Amino acid sequence: MKLKYLFLALVFAVSASSFSAFADDNDEELKRKINEAVMGVYDKHLTQDPSNYEVRFARANQYYFNGEYENALADVSRCISETPEKESDLLFDELMLRAKLYDELNQLNNENADLKRAFTLKSSALNCVDMMAKLALKQNELEIAENNFNVILRKEPNNFDALYGLAQVEAKRNNYEKAFEYANRAVATFPAEQQVYLNRSNILEMSGQYDVAAQDLIIAMSVSDDVSKPIARLVEMSDTHYNAVMSSLQEAIDKAPNVGMFYYVRSAIAMQHQHYGQALRNLRSIISYNLYDYHTVYANAARCHYELMQYDEALVNINKAIEQMYLPEYFVLKSKIELMRGKGNNYKAATDAVEQALSLDKTNSDALLQMARLLLAQRKDKEAVTQLDAAIKAHPDCNEALLLRGWLLKYRLNNVSAANLDFATILQNGVNMASLRGFALHEMGRADEARAWAQQIIQDNPLPGGESYYNAAALLSDMGDNAAAMKYFESALANGYGSLFNVKINEVPYVNLKLLRRDSGFNQMLSNYQSNFQERE
Repeated sequence: MKLKYLFLALVFAVSASSFSAFADDNDEELKRKINEAVMGVYDKHLTQDPSNYEVRFARANQYYFNGEYENALADVSRCISETPEKESDLLFDELMLRAKLYDELNQLNNENADLKRAFTLKSSALNCVDMMAKLALKQNELEIAENNFNVILRKEPNNFDALYGLAQVEAKRNNYEKAFEYANRAVATFPAEQQVYLNRSNILEMSGQYDVAAQDLIIAMSVSDDVSKPIARLVEMSDTHYNAVMSSLQEAIDKAPNVGMFYYVRSAIAMQHQHYGQALRNLRSIISYNLYDYHTVYANAARCHYELMQYDEALVNINKAIEQMYLPEYFVLKSKIELMRGKGNNYKAATDAVEQALSLDKTNSDALLQMARLLLAQRKDKEAVTQLDAAIKAHPDCNEALLLRGWLLKYRLNNVSAANLDFATILQNGVNMASLRGFALHEMGRADEARAWAQQIIQDNPLPGGESYYNAAALLSDMGDNAAAMKYFESALANGYGSLFNVKINEVPYVNLKLLRRDSGFNQMLSNYQSNFQERE
């Protein structure tokens, strides 16, 4: 079918532009234009002949490729209803696409029905058997899953995906010895294949062997040039098993001290969890051993130095990053560093830096927020409002800007009604930790809901860095409950929270410990956790 080859050509044209790991704005614009051209071809054909189910199916595939599942579902469902039964190959492909869509949309009963119908059309198709097996596994129908994976293995004895399926079946039965047999068989057969290590890592994680699971992910990084999947898995695992991930990465560094990727991944995970001293040690190693000479390394090192109140070193590194790459976020960080190098009064250098950020991107929310904070610190309140207005206009869901403007309106400009509008808007923009919802609730006099939010973010974000505890401590101290705030603060430190700047210096509204620092037990608490703010493995 000529149309099928046209579709594949169009897909490859789009996908070819998507493999850049660090795509810039021009790449994104190119992908957008290519996609518009592709969809335009399909739309034109269907306008001329709406009954052409072959073209509609091609468009459904493109929608699926684009992640537009509802549009894809509408197209392919119409195709299935219009494709004659005699065109069994095409009908099979249509049913398989719709089954994939139902899987993405978690409509598992519909998926099951389509797979059964597709199987009657082509019972020898292993891709259909594979989907049936995986659906059964998802629905915990282990015997059906096992039978279907074995069907695949009888035809393809070394199919590592089917071996992984059987490993998952046995793991769900708590038969880990048998599960490891399948996983190990795949690794032994395909030692250079990244996916087999990712698969075995998952089985190891299911069995509670987190250190070994992390080691398999590190091996997966080593056997392929594409490290995105194993790194993503390491980051995900670090949220619940941080020490296992970090110790496994350190072991990899000890065995291969010249592999910069291990240091970099370890530092990135540490930074994500606000363990800045730990991150800085790895970044220093990269720089001193000359493993990478790349702007993100220097920028990350600058961020760590800043959080640890090492401002001179922070400035050296952010300038190195800027020498290699002009990015707005680098100038925003430089602005913060310059301000603190002047003990909070170096407004000219700080303003110059943020102006450079805005010259690169006049709608950059971080730059607009930083400029507003600088203006607030100098009591230039009306100018600060103008900056915050611009930030909110460009980013209506930027709760940080809404909260800051609400504070400014309420406490500096005595416009309580306007402030309450900002606080109310925040409540419409999500409930997670980044939403800062609890602070808005507090300002609106809804104390019980604010406390509940603090408890909820801790429950939802059990991260080793302690950021959720820090935010809860800041909120409760604002609410005048120092006893509860101190408990949250201690939990933040116990979980490794490592921003000395936030703990000792930061007074920017809202998320800060300004009031809690007055507590008689604050300094003693801080001294008990000094290692949080020191470089370490």
